[in-house]
Amino acid sequence: MSEQTASSQREKRRVTVTQLLRSPVLDAAGEQVGRVEDFIAKLTDGGYPPITGLKVGVGGHDVFVGRRLIEKLEPGSVRLNTNTIDMTAFQRRPGEVLLSADVLGRHLMDMARGRLVRAHDLVLGQVDSEWRLLGVDRSQIADLVEGASHEEGEEIMDVVERDVELAADVFEELDDEHRGEFVRERSNDEVARVLDRMAPDDAADLLGQLDQERRLPVLNLMTAGQQRKLRKLLQYHPTTAGGMMSPDYVWVIRTATVADALEAVRTDDKSPHQLLNTVFVTEENGRFVGTASAADLIRSDATSRVDQVQLVPVSVPAGADLADLALAMTDYNLTALAVTDATGNLIGAVSIDDAIKALVPDDWRARVEASSGV
Repeated sequence: MSEQTASSQREKRRVTVTQLLRSPVLDAAGEQVGRVEDFIAKLTDGGYPPITGLKVGVGGHDVFVGRRLIEKLEPGSVRLNTNTIDMTAFQRRPGEVLLSADVLGRHLMDMARGRLVRAHDLVLGQVDSEWRLLGVDRSQIADLVEGASHEEGEEIMDVVERDVELAADVFEELDDEHRGEFVRERSNDEVARVLDRMAPDDAADLLGQLDQERRLPVLNLMTAGQQRKLRKLLQYHPTTAGGMMSPDYVWVIRTATVADALEAVRTDDKSPHQLLNTVFVTEENGRFVGTASAADLIRSDATSRVDQVQLVPVSVPAGADLADLALAMTDYNLTALAVTDATGNLIGAVSIDDAIKALVPDDWRARVEASSGV
């Protein structure tokens, strides 16, 4: 395991810079003493840059609050572990970077990983009890590619693809036009490496955008596990429930306890995040029984069986169209919907995010992006 992988596993929580700028700074008693004006990071020779402190606006001037005085960072507020702070005027020291003033809105190149991005937002994370700058919000890379010329977009993607995990994340965020454009211009081996790391439903969609004669060769270059999932999804038309579903989801048999179900959510490392708020319940033979929300499970007795929790026994067949899928989700207020085969066995799940994405016309999406300045 690399040092970076080990560090990422020790991260306790994350927050972005824009979630905290201009937020109140509270002392140990909960009283507001100022507002966050900026974050100070110290550039180092390697690893994630540590956050050394805050620039805090107090009574019309800026002061420095060191990292050892920071008790908690959370969206909308900063809490200190003291009731008193040094009121000496803030002065930047050599080697310090102000994340808002110096970084936000600028193009950056991460030389270690070869990333070119516009820093619309920055992610901070607590690693081994110390807050550090982890990087740029990855969804912003896709925005940068989509807003660039073809040549500029190619240059960005050439750099991004040096990190295959990052490339997979970016490809998932790109619109269909740009995804198709970039995969058509890459070798089968390059495409297979990216698809291997994407969510199966997104990978299946992208594979379907390749020319017919390339699909099987690319599929055969992928790992056995991902091949199996994609072959299953490719049986269905992409606009049906079967074509939209994810084969990765959290499920337990009906005799499992509530504690077992919650543990399944906690330890799941494959399901899309949008599906982690729902647990699917089946018979031992795989026949679908119903769905339980994570909220209902948390409120229930941990020793109770999951089939004693209020389950929603609603599913759609793999051949259901988008209208039927959307109506089922709306009628039963579901954020995830079970997909079953002809025998009633659970074979996949569709998230509300995927349903909305399929429902929103491309020209509407372009209109929203234009109005938001993307």
